[in-house]
Amino acid sequence: MNAQTDTALLEDDQESAATESEQKSTTTKDDADEQSATKTALDVNFLALDGSPIAKMGVAVFWEGGELLARTDADGAIPPVEAPPGEKLSIAVQRFDGSYKKIGECCMPSSDGVLTAVSPNIVVETTTEKHEGTSGNAEERIPKPEQGDLGDLSAASKESGPTETVQPAGEAETKSTETAKPAPADTDKPAQTPKQAPKPKAQPKAPETKAKQQADKPPQHISGKVEVKPKLEKGRDENGHPLAVITQKAVDWWNSWRMPTFNLWGTPASAVKGGTVPATPVKVDAEMVKKVEALLAFAREQTEYVYTEGTAGVLASMGKGTFNHKKGEKESDKSRGLCYTYVKVALTRAKIIDGVLAAQKASTAQTDAEHYAMQLSASKAGPALIAKGFKDVTAEVPDARWAAAGDVIVYAWSDTAWEQRKKKDQKTPNHGHIDIRDYDFYISDFIPKAKHPTWAGYINLRIYRKVFDPLPIQRIRAFLRCIREFECQAEKDDRKRYQMLNTPLPSGDRRFSSYKTHPWVGLPITDKVSTSAGAYQIKLKTWGEIFEKGLIDNSGDKFSPAIQDRIAVMKLEDRGVLHLIRTGRIKEALEFKGPNGELALLSEWTSLPGGKENAHRLTGDKKPMDMAYLQTLFDQYLNEEKAKG
Repeated sequence: MNAQTDTALLEDDQESAATESEQKSTTTKDDADEQSATKTALDVNFLALDGSPIAKMGVAVFWEGGELLARTDADGAIPPVEAPPGEKLSIAVQRFDGSYKKIGECCMPSSDGVLTAVSPNIVVETTTEKHEGTSGNAEERIPKPEQGDLGDLSAASKESGPTETVQPAGEAETKSTETAKPAPADTDKPAQTPKQAPKPKAQPKAPETKAKQQADKPPQHISGKVEVKPKLEKGRDENGHPLAVITQKAVDWWNSWRMPTFNLWGTPASAVKGGTVPATPVKVDAEMVKKVEALLAFAREQTEYVYTEGTAGVLASMGKGTFNHKKGEKESDKSRGLCYTYVKVALTRAKIIDGVLAAQKASTAQTDAEHYAMQLSASKAGPALIAKGFKDVTAEVPDARWAAAGDVIVYAWSDTAWEQRKKKDQKTPNHGHIDIRDYDFYISDFIPKAKHPTWAGYINLRIYRKVFDPLPIQRIRAFLRCIREFECQAEKDDRKRYQMLNTPLPSGDRRFSSYKTHPWVGLPITDKVSTSAGAYQIKLKTWGEIFEKGLIDNSGDKFSPAIQDRIAVMKLEDRGVLHLIRTGRIKEALEFKGPNGELALLSEWTSLPGGKENAHRLTGDKKPMDMAYLQTLFDQYLNEEKAKG
């Protein structure tokens, strides 16, 4: 069996505050009450490959000084394991002869958690036949992959009303008690769903209908339906050997073909021509952008769900049509400390990856301890993402603010943040955090109220990319160029704008030549001196604060064009408008007011339309540099950025 563990990851300040409050309250209780309040439980359940619970199976869980012997109930669950936090749990299942087979180990979490073990097999009920026989063509009945098998990846529009769901293939079949082991690996590919079956050429093409998500209902619209077992047909292959195959395509609530591998284990990417492993194009095209939008649409929606069943349990319910979560179970800006679970579910649900992230070892060289850490902690997710076809693009991206839509960002806790978590349990690993970069914000199990993570709480950020839309990055670059045009209008060469000064240096120089540090570092500053410098007229104090906070690595040139660009984007974020720039809402960004009621962006760059230094600015042909001009300029620069690819 393969075990997938989901342990609460306490990552936001709100969770930390709640923890401190809990600790203070327990000090007023006696020892017995305190032990009861801090006792944690691990829910363990077992599923077959098709997502069905494994009932009446003997299970043994051992740890130093304790054990739990039980049989799974109808839902495949055993009573909660209550062991001391940090204890190593050994899990075994009972064979038919009464002996036990160890299937894995895990660490008892310091807070309530869920572990779901998924078997790589499903039950087959059939009769045996002689091995030799007449040759047949049973292989031809194995469903063939087709383009439509990825299902409906279109995000629902805000105006969309109730939509009819497409009946899954095989829904009309009589319920059977037979199940089968999945067809050979090379059949784990997409196949056309009934709604997309080709029409005879003589008939006019009927309008295509798609089952889309509805804003106020569960996405699958089929919760609680009666499960339909895959239909098993028996025959013989070309060599005359008996062969049982599943002949129809079992589709899930997004009309994608989830069998024969339940989308939990798949073939290597090189062996796949479609199916649950989407082929990532070399360049960004409409199909890739469509996948990104689908990923983000679902990721946003599930921030209102409360998952308690673990990653594999959530995915199993989706596949079986028993998913019963709905919007409004929690507020989208409230974290449950389950960022890793929510990101795993989103990546699998949107078909960005095949299987569950970190369910298998990232490589043959990975040790059991490393694999367990990768399953448990978001901060260790990098190798798992790479194993699923992601690329580490950290060196290519200035920082997470510049990440493309669809990028996955992995964080480790800073030393200070980690020490705060360890106040509850000294054995707490550095779980860190993980999220998906949206066009505007960051999504995990919540969307931060501040519109971005608390940067001071994280270190060692890594950015991973598989499917992505670079449009937000292109918009950032286009708007930065607009700022340079307004702030440094006197210099027509955009490259030289990075060396401009507002006030000449004491040497009389009106430009600086070294990017090693801010040009005003160590120089005398009087009331008549403005330290604004560079393409964005960054003041010495602003520059110093950025490096004091550790927001930029303190090595190499500290005022290079790249560093100036990064500081400008940080200021856009500080002013609360970066998400507006990333989504192309330029006019809205200029009209946005900060907490003090002032226009936030114009408080940073007064040369922009509406700013106090803009009134008399004219273009080369004597036209006002107003909002209309800024919008035209932005559109022009954006088209140029897009042309660069």
